[in-house]
Amino acid sequence: MTARPDPAALDDLSDYLRALLPDVARDTLAGVLGEVPDYRELPAETHGRDLPSAAEANLRLFLRTLAERRAPHPEELTGLVDIAVRRARAGISLDTVLSVYHHGALAAWNSVAAAATTPEQREQLLAAVPYVLRYLGAVTPGVAGAYLRERQDLHWEQREAERAVAEALVHGKPVHLLAERFGISLGGGFDVLAYRMAEPDSAGGHRPVLRIVQSEIDAVSGRALSTVERGGGLLLVPNGGEIGSALDTFVSRVAHATGVRTVAGFAAAAGVDDVPAAAEEASEIARLAYQLRRPTAVYRMADLALQYQLARPGPARTWLLSLLDPLRDQPHLLEALRALIDNDYNRQQAAAALVVHRNTLNYRLNRIGTVTGYDPNRPDHAQLFAAALTAGDIDATE
Repeated sequence: MTARPDPAALDDLSDYLRALLPDVARDTLAGVLGEVPDYRELPAETHGRDLPSAAEANLRLFLRTLAERRAPHPEELTGLVDIAVRRARAGISLDTVLSVYHHGALAAWNSVAAAATTPEQREQLLAAVPYVLRYLGAVTPGVAGAYLRERQDLHWEQREAERAVAEALVHGKPVHLLAERFGISLGGGFDVLAYRMAEPDSAGGHRPVLRIVQSEIDAVSGRALSTVERGGGLLLVPNGGEIGSALDTFVSRVAHATGVRTVAGFAAAAGVDDVPAAAEEASEIARLAYQLRRPTAVYRMADLALQYQLARPGPARTWLLSLLDPLRDQPHLLEALRALIDNDYNRQQAAAALVVHRNTLNYRLNRIGTVTGYDPNRPDHAQLFAAALTAGDIDATE
């Protein structure tokens, strides 16, 4: 009969592993890439971002379950399930996907074992064995089930073709033969929607995001082409009908169903050759709306034209950013300036927002004129300050 794991030993191990987590995550990824050739063939972006974050997320989830002496809950596996779906879409076989978890567990174990230098640490490792097995026993069926459900999707091949056509259109690559093979019409232009979704919080992070988005795309148009990722994507809809309102509804419904802020940029492409430029414009509008923390909505160039221009590098943007330099070590002056602009130059409302007397606000605004050489009391100078604040907000998020 084996002894029950010592709770204190497991607590010590949890603390010990947290300190080692970055190194163990790196060793885990190296072990997987060394043993799984298909993963070495994934795109460079996946190697640089997705795989490292997945390795660390896996380890963090295991540490949480170890600290709480339990197996992972189904809703905690959402991120791993989404990864399995992406690998299925990339054509990686199920046995390869599952082998990654076993190779990763072995590499992580070897990394931790190599760092264990005392008998106590080795005993702690042995005490964790049942929890490692329990973790793998919960993760692998969940991942396998998600993979198989995605592969069994009746529209699998068609959706993959639509995704490939969408990506080719966005990047300006030859696409007509592929589109013709799968009966995808490329006549006329496209309405292009780039959408971005905020990271889910603990209350909204367990929903099957990819499936929600795909379901809402299907509701927009049976002819829509799309690229879908967990944090956003692109939607290409052939021109015609009430597509504009349908896209507004799409963004609203995705935000409601997932529980996260969802913003989108819109641009129109008159023909196939115009899609790359439209996609770039829509993506930039979506990026600005996201970084400026605009509420859930579809944004068009008319909504963010000034912000779009201020995001472009150039001497004008550099000068606007420098306009605020004398105020950076005087935050009360910056606050006064922002309050004035945010309240449509109504000084009474601006003073109330700052909880100061109006004379105090006037003094601060006059002080801004003294230290910058530009007077926020003048309409033409006030416009410059408004543009400078916007440029600064954009710069702070880049």
